[in-house]
Amino acid sequence: MTSIQVKPLTESGFFAEITGADLGRHGDDAQFEAIKSAHLAHGVIVIRDQRLSPEQQIAFSRRFGPLAIHVLEDQLLEGHPEILLVSNKTKDGRYVGLPDAGRFWHTDQSYEERPALGSILYALEIPEDGSGDTWFCDMTAAYEALPPATKARLDGLRGMHIYNHAHENFSLNDDQATRLPGYDHPIVRTHPETDRKALYLGGKLLKYIVGLEEAESGTLLDELYAHCEDDAFIHRHQWRQGDMVFWDNRCTMHFAQPYDDKRFTRHMHRTTVMGDRPV
Repeated sequence: MTSIQVKPLTESGFFAEITGADLGRHGDDAQFEAIKSAHLAHGVIVIRDQRLSPEQQIAFSRRFGPLAIHVLEDQLLEGHPEILLVSNKTKDGRYVGLPDAGRFWHTDQSYEERPALGSILYALEIPEDGSGDTWFCDMTAAYEALPPATKARLDGLRGMHIYNHAHENFSLNDDQATRLPGYDHPIVRTHPETDRKALYLGGKLLKYIVGLEEAESGTLLDELYAHCEDDAFIHRHQWRQGDMVFWDNRCTMHFAQPYDDKRFTRHMHRTTVMGDRPV
């Protein structure tokens, strides 16, 4: 019998802390079911005090579904392409991973035909001053709080998601860009496991709303982001070493906060579970 404890960290129940788990025991069915239930119930969970090898993280992640291989091949862990390095470490004068990953509100890999179900980010090294938080937004609660007229306006609208922005020290090469034509997805999607509706936005990945004039599209998106950024929908996670944070991309957004990357190291391993096409 699993001994894990699940503790919501917000009054609404969005975001919960799990203690007592050992993700190295990825074959523990009772533990897995408890974690899966918590993930669906809360949207984001932090599983504390983990000590995992890349093989163990991959094995645990695969229990939730097939894993996506990120398009940025140079930022993947050598020998383990399922792991994207989120890191400001360097080797031979180059970053080994993404030093500036997620510095805007977004949901992972929304530019894919089948965007990510969930992302699992494991903190191996964190800034000593406690900086480098990740902010999470409850997109189900944000949708439910919209006025009825806005919900009616959004019904049937679709957004075009394209990954074509440059990072701090590199851009997509021509081959990578060709492999990522972009996809349109509903602005309001229905969660395939909970049947709850949520806003589905993507920051700079979401370029425009299909069928609207540019000005109208921009104004509507600005209004939606302003609504989502209300403190009522946001939890700010301060990382601890050994944290494994698992968020549901189908009903959340997140935003990685900056830190002093000249003084501190922030080094993390991310696995990404493939999802289905949003409806």
